[in-house]
Formats: sequence, structure tokens, C-alpha cells
Amino acid sequence: ADGELAIEDRWILSRLATVTDEVTSLLDVYKFDAATRTLREFVWNEFCDWYLEMIKPRLRDEALKPAAQRVLVAVLDTTLRLLHPFTPFITEELWQRLKEIAPSRGLPTPTPAADAIIIAPWPSGLEAWRDAALEARFQRLQDLIVAVRNVRGTYNISPALTVTISVRCSSESAADLEQVKSQFENLAKATLTAAGPNIARPTKASVSFSLGDSDGYLPLEGLVDLQAELARQKKEADKVRGFIAGTEKKLGTSSFVDRAPPEVVAEVRQTLANQQKQLASIEEIVRLLSAD
Repeated sequence: ADGELAIEDRWILSRLATVTDEVTSLLDVYKFDAATRTLREFVWNEFCDWYLEMIKPRLRDEALKPAAQRVLVAVLDTTLRLLHPFTPFITEELWQRLKEIAPSRGLPTPTPAADAIIIAPWPSGLEAWRDAALEARFQRLQDLIVAVRNVRGTYNISPALTVTISVRCSSESAADLEQVKSQFENLAKATLTAAGPNIARPTKASVSFSLGDSDGYLPLEGLVDLQAELARQKKEADKVRGFIAGTEKKLGTSSFVDRAPPEVVAEVRQTLANQQKQLASIEEIVRLLSAD
């Protein structure tokens, strides 16, 4: 039953139902390129990057493994059928291998798989899996994990160290976060310490990041040498200021602006805008590191 499935299972099944509907509609109007892009994005970004990573701990747990495998096989089955018009030989080979591992599969009740994918029916009747609200909520969880990964990279936090995060958000979002609490450790080497509408920003050196309707906080103390990182960021800011000065000088030269092709001038102006954005980001980091 759906109520027994983990939130990541319900999410991937909802996404699969949505993608099946989109791909079917695109094929009906012969938009093969758009259909392949939709499938690639689902397989690569959602199924592989997120779902497979999220269920790895369950696949290592004998008690949780069967349910995870059941959903995994069902998603693979439907995905192969969606891919078959585009990669028939590969999908047929994979179908035969999957048949060896799981001759009967599907949700909610496993049924014998077709002997060959070419005679398997096109996926349909998946509407019950769709949950647009869950997909939107899950997107917020993904955004939070990406934000934590970005902070780790920006501040050169060692991959060996576990960070702690707290999130100011609605009670509903806090309940969602609680359901996937273990995934923060699994996917971002982070421990969620608190979440809810009354969470305050830590008073000591910390990084904050906004995610639309919520704010995350990550204390830096004990994770980085604050003074060394401050010096590094100031040095980086000076370097970017030098780049900006050079770009501004180039754009201030009439011989360049008047004689260079318009697209080249536009490219240099875009470079300047990117440099200014980079400097603003570094200056914000310096401000945070300088705060008491």
C-alpha cells in the first residue's frame, strides 16, 4: 500500500507517472526530441542522481531491502518500456536480464513480465501514483541538500566532517524534513538538529541560505579555521577586484567598444557582470566570517 512506502518511493513513483504522461503526449504529436530529453532528465537526474542514492542505505538493511527492491524493479520496468522506442536493442537486453532477476514484478501486486519488451504493453494507468503536492515538497528537500553541499564547497569544509543544520520553515515542511532526516547524513554528511517555525539563527559564526519559504542555518565553528578562511576569502576578493578593473578598463576604451564586433562587446559586458556578481558573493562571505 502507498501508505507503507517511504517518501522517496512515493516521490519517484509520482515522477514516473508524470513523466510517462508527458512522454506519451509528446510521442502522440511526434516530438521525439522533446520526449528523449524528458526521459534523459528523469533517468539521469531523478532516478540515478537522487533515488538510487537515497535508497542505498535501505538496500544494505535486510529488513528494509525487500520494499526498496520492489519499487526499484517496478520503476526500472516502466522506464525500460518508455525508453524502448529510442534504444530498442539495449532495452531488450536489459529487459531479459531484469526478467532473470525478477520474473514477476509491478505494484501493488507483482505479475509475470512479458517474455520480450517488444510485446510488453506501453505504460498506462499510473495516475494513482501522481502526487503533485508531494513532488513540490520533495523539491524543497532536494534544494536544501544541494544548498548544504554548496556551503561545504564554498567554505572548503572537509568531506570527513559532519555539519549540523537547522531550518526555519512551516510545521508541514518540518514534518517532511523529519521523514528524510537520515538522508541528510547519507547525501550531504549533515545532521538536521532542528526544524520548525520558531528556529532562530545561531549567534556564533554561521552561514544562512534562503530556500523560498524557508531558511537554513549552518554553524561554521569547529568546521573551518575562521581566520584562515577569512584571509583566503579576502585574498580572493582582491583578485576578483583586479579582474573587474581590467574588464572595466577594456570597456572604457573607445577603440575597443567602437571597433569590436557587437557580440564580442556584449560578451565582455557579460563577463563584467559575472565578475561583479562573484565579488558580491565573496564580500557576503567575508561579512559572515567577520561577524561575532
